[in-house]
Amino acid sequence: MEFVLNEYHRNTPDEELVEDVKRVADLLKKESLSCKDYSSHGRFSYGTLRNRFGSWNEVLRRAGLSVEKGRLKFHDYCESDEVFFADLRRVAKLMGRGYVTRTEYEKHGRFNYGERTKKYGGWGSLLKVAGLEQTPFRTGPKQMYSEKELFEEIERVWIKLGRQPSSTDFEKNEFKYGRNTFLRRFGGWRKALEAFVDYINSEDDEEKSEIVPEEGVHDKTLIGQKSFKHKTKRDINLRLRFKVMARDHFKCCKCGKSPATDPSVVLHIDHIYPYSKGGETIMENLQTLCSDCNLGKSDLVIY
Repeated sequence: MEFVLNEYHRNTPDEELVEDVKRVADLLKKESLSCKDYSSHGRFSYGTLRNRFGSWNEVLRRAGLSVEKGRLKFHDYCESDEVFFADLRRVAKLMGRGYVTRTEYEKHGRFNYGERTKKYGGWGSLLKVAGLEQTPFRTGPKQMYSEKELFEEIERVWIKLGRQPSSTDFEKNEFKYGRNTFLRRFGGWRKALEAFVDYINSEDDEEKSEIVPEEGVHDKTLIGQKSFKHKTKRDINLRLRFKVMARDHFKCCKCGKSPATDPSVVLHIDHIYPYSKGGETIMENLQTLCSDCNLGKSDLVIY
């Protein structure tokens, strides 16, 4: 038996290749073809067509077939970086936020992004150059955690242990998320801790928004109780909560209980002079109490 190489199709005209795709579509009575469909019934190699025209979607487009496959659709190559990045920003605006995922751009974008991810070193780099935010880190199917959520997890473990968490605490199952979640997001566990500390120590617009405008806000929790004009909101954000607990050594200021020695202990932040009686949400008027002591104190003024 003589061994013969497959027919070499390099010089086959484009029209002949496209006509064979149409033939297979008619044979299978389909408006679109998968690569598997064509490989099973076509005269030529699927790879031959893909290499000739650049992509399978382009093959389908030339054959007059549907170029949609699931949620993905054919995208043209964009010669101009400026035009491409403008389209990225358009899709982000369409999504109503400061970033866009690959899947969203595949669905709503105009251009192919493959070459530019190679050029700029990844999807995150494309977003950065386009002046957009980074996408929340994806740790698995339908699991996306924002940077703030990861900071909240570091805070939770820090408070529970009463000390700075170490990488070995992942092996003890102290964290809800795996260590790689933080490593991939921040580049290392130490860098994750540094980012957390920088976040805690920063005073951005979110923290400044805790200050109510000059007209203040009136708080009146009970009928007949005096209404106070506050300069701060009642709610305590993550930064301030952590600062107060760190100052109080992550233990109750009244009974001394701590989650580090008794896992059943839950710490709260209490207004020393009750908010309902005019006390403000500021460092000097806040203290750490366990849930039992906080419940017993209620809105009493106790020094």
